[in-house]
Amino acid sequence: MRKLNWREIDLKVTLPRKVKSTKSIDGLEEFIGQERAIKALETGLKIKARGYNIFVSGSTNTGRRTFVSRYLKKKAEGGETPGDWIYVYNFDDPRSPNSIPLKAGMGKSFQKEMGEFVEITINAISESFQSEDYQQKVSAIQSEQAENRSSLLKELIEKAREKDFTVQINQTGVATIPLWNGKPLTQEIYEALPEEYQKTISKKGEEVRELVNSYILRMSKMEKEYGEKFKELNRDVASFALEGHIKEMKDKFSESKEVTEFIDNLRGDLLDNLGVFFSQETDAKSFFGKRYAINLFVDNSGIKGKPIVEVTNANYSSLFGRIEYLARMGMLDTDHSMIRSGAIHRSNGGYLVLDAKSVLSEPYVWQTLKQLLFSGSEVIENLEHKIGLLSTVSLKPEPIPLDIKIIMIGEPWIYSMLSTMDTDFKKLFKIKAEFDWEMRFDGDTVGKLCGLICSIARENSLMDFDRDAVKEVIKKAIILSGNRKKVSTQFGALKQLLLESSAIAEINGGDMVSAGDVTRAWEEMKTRVSLYQDKVKEMFADSTLLVQTEGELIGEINGLTVVQTEDLSFGIPVKITAKVGPGNSGIVDIQKESELSGNIHDKAGLTIQGYMNSKYAREFPLSLNGSISFEQVYSVVDGDSASVAETIAFLSAIAEVPIKQSIAVTGSINQSGRIQPVGGVQFKVEGFYELCKLKGLNGKQGVAIPETNFDNLVLPDEIVQAIKSGRFNIWTVETVDEAIELLTGLKAGQPDGNGKYPEGTFNNLVMQRLERFYEISIQEKK
Repeated sequence: MRKLNWREIDLKVTLPRKVKSTKSIDGLEEFIGQERAIKALETGLKIKARGYNIFVSGSTNTGRRTFVSRYLKKKAEGGETPGDWIYVYNFDDPRSPNSIPLKAGMGKSFQKEMGEFVEITINAISESFQSEDYQQKVSAIQSEQAENRSSLLKELIEKAREKDFTVQINQTGVATIPLWNGKPLTQEIYEALPEEYQKTISKKGEEVRELVNSYILRMSKMEKEYGEKFKELNRDVASFALEGHIKEMKDKFSESKEVTEFIDNLRGDLLDNLGVFFSQETDAKSFFGKRYAINLFVDNSGIKGKPIVEVTNANYSSLFGRIEYLARMGMLDTDHSMIRSGAIHRSNGGYLVLDAKSVLSEPYVWQTLKQLLFSGSEVIENLEHKIGLLSTVSLKPEPIPLDIKIIMIGEPWIYSMLSTMDTDFKKLFKIKAEFDWEMRFDGDTVGKLCGLICSIARENSLMDFDRDAVKEVIKKAIILSGNRKKVSTQFGALKQLLLESSAIAEINGGDMVSAGDVTRAWEEMKTRVSLYQDKVKEMFADSTLLVQTEGELIGEINGLTVVQTEDLSFGIPVKITAKVGPGNSGIVDIQKESELSGNIHDKAGLTIQGYMNSKYAREFPLSLNGSISFEQVYSVVDGDSASVAETIAFLSAIAEVPIKQSIAVTGSINQSGRIQPVGGVQFKVEGFYELCKLKGLNGKQGVAIPETNFDNLVLPDEIVQAIKSGRFNIWTVETVDEAIELLTGLKAGQPDGNGKYPEGTFNNLVMQRLERFYEISIQEKK
């Protein structure tokens, strides 16, 4: 056991001499404290094989996203910029638009050129169709057509007359009328004719109708031939107006076979649809402009190196793209120009950074992501069609091959869950980059932290920090780690501290941020989230929670627990009581019997029994009825950090020796009575100090902690000063006996060769009382 001197506890931070303020030092370019993660990222990015995507695992505020972003930017700068992707009209199947890859920047150029091309060519063709030369050629064909039509009709009429019939053609059809004496035969005359004449007329009528049909076929064929002549004329005229522009476009984009093929197909399609120019209902520019529009699906013209896309809200559409629709006449319609890219497409050829929690929480995102990573390409399909909510006809765009490296950022529990529950996960994310939450505190680390503070200050346009302020920030980083030999890598929390410290200094009108500004910012950050802690303090002040900090009591001891909320951890003193008497029930844990005990606490109870048996039951069995309880604790108690306190309370009750209520104790024991380290020591010490300060510091109060927890004593300056002035104390202990001597003021006593403890020692008193219990149990049996 040793009583700690304030100098041992005080956090010592020695800055390099050159650090006068953040003005005098250079910013930090490298990322510190994550060498393991850096190596893992390097490996994952180097390996091009499928499945070598990266899962970045680490706690929040360790700078995972910032680090990944900066690291990828450096890697991407020297990489090859991937090309653009466009979607164009599919002339064979308009519902399946074609995808075309282009060099970076060529997509935007082609889109612009095609827009101008359509404008120019439509104007040129329209003007050609309105030219005098074209009109003359049309008139000539029309005249020839009319002449031939008239000739055919005349020939038909003459041949019909030979059979005593005439033919009349009008809008409703063709009429064949018999003649009688050169005049149309009336119904009255027809009925008055002999039956033989009527039969002759009917027979001739059939012959004339056959003749008419043959001439109608000839006229139809002729009309078709002249229709082809008109079409040929239109094609010739349009081709003449179009050809130069087509050649120019093909020459400009001759590097792309797909583009030149598209232009050739466009030429044929345009010539096949020249009727649009003569339609009164359709605007040619609008029709062809939409049909030949270039959908610049992925534009990498503004990128140097590989693309980096970071997505924090990974919903289905933002990640995998979508097909938009327009409502027309109560119907939903779409085309190739309404296909929109997602983050997957924009990061193709580069890196996509995803938030794991977002990916897993959004419907169908994780499943779809796996599918495309396995297939190596992505089919754009709206979620409502994928899950069958809509049955409307939709587009089926040609898939785009993917060459992508995905970096997914998440907490360790997400990695563990995916590894356990999804067999595909490790096939697709073969690299795990683990972010450490702390790093060793040494001279090199101090220098790097100074540079980091400088970088954060400059990047965020903060006030400069003076030397003492820099030192204070580093102290807070040590406190965040919970270990005086470590520094926290929760750089997000560190950045928040710097931002708020600068704001306070600015409000105070200082020239630089001082240590006082940093301390005030630190306290204000804690105060904002300490409502629960303050309520607990109020209960101590009102004596609603009964914990003494003075006097001595038998079988009662001050234990220490830690409460963790979403934003804050803090210690709370708790009274532990033990009661004993003769009997054979053993030790009853009231928490366990009330089902308010966790598994680890149950184990600690069994360990205490093992310790008691090994030390005090060598000559006779333990014969007692005992109970132990955490008073005024109504939630589940777990962990073994109170096992030292429970043991001493129980032994105090047996020996009937009072325990000092001015001292609280924490630590776990093994069956040999050695005291083992526990978590949250700094919070426990601070919690008991706050209670003592509330009730009045008297110089006798303090906390006993395991010797092995010494490095975890990262305490506020106020407590260090209280120790320095003799108003508060901290002791370290290694065994239960050392803790007994501290808490009772009696020597614990060591057994002699016969296993007997010296008279007047604590262990001797325990043995005497246990022996009396045993004798009573023997007498009861008799």
